[in-house]
Amino acid sequence: MNTTTITPTEGTTATTAATRMLSAQEQAIAEGKKILTGTATDRVIRMFEAIRTAGAPRVALERAVYFTESFKTTECQPLVLRWAKALKNIAEKMSVAIFDDELIVGRPCTWFGKYSLVYPELDGTIIQEGAKAFIEAKKAGAPDAVTVTDEDKQIIDEVLFPYWKGKDFTPNFIKALPPETRHLFWGADPENVGTKFSFVIISTSTMRHSQNWVPDFEKMLKRGCKGLREEAQARLAALEDPRDLAFKRPFYEAAIITCDALSLLAKRYSELAAEMAAKTKDAQRKKELEEIAAICAWVPENPARTFREAVQAQWFTQLFSRLEEMVGGQVNQGRMDQYLYPTYKKDVQEGRITPEGAQELFQCLWLNIMQSIESQMSPSAAKGREGFSHHETVTIGGQTTDGFDATNELSYLILESTRPLKCSYPELGVRIHANTPDKFLHAVAETIKDGKGSPKLINDEFEVPWFMSNGIVKREALDYAMSGCSESRLPNRETHKTGNGGINYGIVMEMTLRDGKVKIYKDEQFGLKTGDPRTFKTYDDVWNAYRLQLENVVKHIMIQNYIAAGMKSKYIAAPLASTLHDLCMEHGRDLHSHADYIPGALDASCIDGLGGFATCIDSLAAIKHLIYDTKKLTWDQLLEALEKNWEGKEAIRQMCLNAPKYGNGIEWVDTIGYHIQRTVMEYTHNHPRPHGQSANMRIIPITFHNPCGKVTMATPNGRPAGEFLSDGIVPSHGCDTKGPTVTLQSIARATCQIYKTHREDLLNMKMSPMNVAGEEGTRRLMQLIRAWSSQKHAHIQFNILNKQTLLDAQKNPEKYRDLVVRVAGYCAYFTDLSPSQQAEIIARTEEQ
Repeated sequence: MNTTTITPTEGTTATTAATRMLSAQEQAIAEGKKILTGTATDRVIRMFEAIRTAGAPRVALERAVYFTESFKTTECQPLVLRWAKALKNIAEKMSVAIFDDELIVGRPCTWFGKYSLVYPELDGTIIQEGAKAFIEAKKAGAPDAVTVTDEDKQIIDEVLFPYWKGKDFTPNFIKALPPETRHLFWGADPENVGTKFSFVIISTSTMRHSQNWVPDFEKMLKRGCKGLREEAQARLAALEDPRDLAFKRPFYEAAIITCDALSLLAKRYSELAAEMAAKTKDAQRKKELEEIAAICAWVPENPARTFREAVQAQWFTQLFSRLEEMVGGQVNQGRMDQYLYPTYKKDVQEGRITPEGAQELFQCLWLNIMQSIESQMSPSAAKGREGFSHHETVTIGGQTTDGFDATNELSYLILESTRPLKCSYPELGVRIHANTPDKFLHAVAETIKDGKGSPKLINDEFEVPWFMSNGIVKREALDYAMSGCSESRLPNRETHKTGNGGINYGIVMEMTLRDGKVKIYKDEQFGLKTGDPRTFKTYDDVWNAYRLQLENVVKHIMIQNYIAAGMKSKYIAAPLASTLHDLCMEHGRDLHSHADYIPGALDASCIDGLGGFATCIDSLAAIKHLIYDTKKLTWDQLLEALEKNWEGKEAIRQMCLNAPKYGNGIEWVDTIGYHIQRTVMEYTHNHPRPHGQSANMRIIPITFHNPCGKVTMATPNGRPAGEFLSDGIVPSHGCDTKGPTVTLQSIARATCQIYKTHREDLLNMKMSPMNVAGEEGTRRLMQLIRAWSSQKHAHIQFNILNKQTLLDAQKNPEKYRDLVVRVAGYCAYFTDLSPSQQAEIIARTEEQ
């Protein structure tokens, strides 16, 4: 096995004139190295370079075509059964292909490189407009455009659109919304409804079949399709009650068909590999293909016996999950260092595999994931997912179900496998707890210092108590997996797959100052009439107006959440995800029927904050400080400056910029954030969901704080109209000046934990490589992570890059085409981002 190895170094290069400390990533780019640090085989490097040179992703339509073909023949049958039959049709007819160097096989297209699956049952009515937007973006040179060929366009126009127009989920969901709720999401212009969000509030229910999700991969590895099929057959045979025969029978039949379909797809790959092995004259490749044929003949039909079989079965399962439905941010990988460890340990002990061989298999898996790109047919939805966002989080670390540290050899191996390549895959997440070993935390800190923004961290000290407060026993709570941007899942307990709705906190501020009207929409009335601010005698009057506007937005998000969840079972099913879920199999229910509570489930919906949390804190603080406390400004002066977007009012803007800011340990300012969060949580607490389930608050913008900022007028914190809003739960860009420890203390003070309804908030930090250089810098970073964990924050992630590198990348994108940055809950190539998103990342505070 030929390998390339790079030893990590910290220092300067000639290109920096010995003035800048570089991260491993920056140094590799400056010196033209193929890998950053660690080891990658020649095979892995060849495949990675082939993916990078293949260009933009192309829409992969076979899944959509064969799904549609099946649906035409099964109308009026139970939906879950139709879905399973469609998956069987795809498995029978979809092209299969194996390319040179591949060890882990399976793809939904006939080319090697990036592809984007299409789901007409989700947004078939706007599929033509989506394809047109992709084509126009490609012509305009958009960095994250998706290729639609003339042949693809013909299939969309002649096959997909004619059948799905009016039958897909999105337009019917929109019609079902009350007019006032629909207006908040899409505005008054009927041409925008369904295609162009107002960005006052945002519906994520229409962007995906399912929000982020973690299948129970361990179940597939231990039991195989055979074991799952046998369970479904036994449950089907045991049905006697007429009601069960009417409603549960289709589910179990669908489970059986789905297991057959997955095994059939694997068998076709086995046959192809055997054919290719018989034809090749390359002895080494012949041996590899014969092994692929044997593995695919065994898994996933049967339990995995070896590590190699386990990795292949895992990939087939997640590939089929992608064929089943669009999971927001891609299919999450679960606790990979736990469920793959038994076969790895056994193979190492018996001499079947080495750590180096296992690392190559992991890297092959990462490259498979890298080729699967999630795209949005809705142009406005795509604005919030820049740079091909992906959240297929691999979870490592954490604790066992007995409460002991769960770190093992595979935890380190997975961590190291992600370091060499100049790519952002996979999205790696590490569970941290009070007793995380120093050795492991040191390895995590060193990986963060590479500068690729990975891994992100999630805190057991927050997550486990949250699950327990929502009725989960500790032993089960300890087995959660990371999912999506910064979230967590219990694969056999949670059922809420429906997307949510998100708040533009910046526009809530604007509506407070403009009696519910929004300036960019020509003073259209979106919010409540809470009065002219000039009549507000005290700051409490301002706060009450803001609270009313915020509660109104939350109310309409909850309305759309209820309607979306209630409609899902009529339009969407997930027989594979449901077959892998204990409660679904017990009750004979598809996961998308969760609106009608599945007994024993944790069915938690969310109210997402998609930008401007700190923008609002600082704006309210500026109003309190400048108008009511010091009386340096009048309402007339401030409102006029805002309406003019600070033009000719720079002196007033400077007063606003220099007013007290969130993130600097100023208690009364930070407490404003607490009250904002408490307002959302009290509203949901006072309007409880059935069966004791909660509607949770979290602040996770992805990149929606950018388009949300574009529709938001100038705000009292000094921000100009159209500029990005603040990101996640962190302070406004450049406004926290006291260092990371004080910033974390401020964030903790702004976080409301008095209800069980507070889920994870996204926390970004940016540092220069100089600040974490050497062993001393590693120890500093470890101490910061320990402090973060002890304060019970949910999530944190880091960009360790020089600002100058990012500025250089803007000017010389070709030189920096492989520069990876942390965007939100995902990493991406910097040059794949829009100029405005690049500017937002550059503007983030560089902690000292």
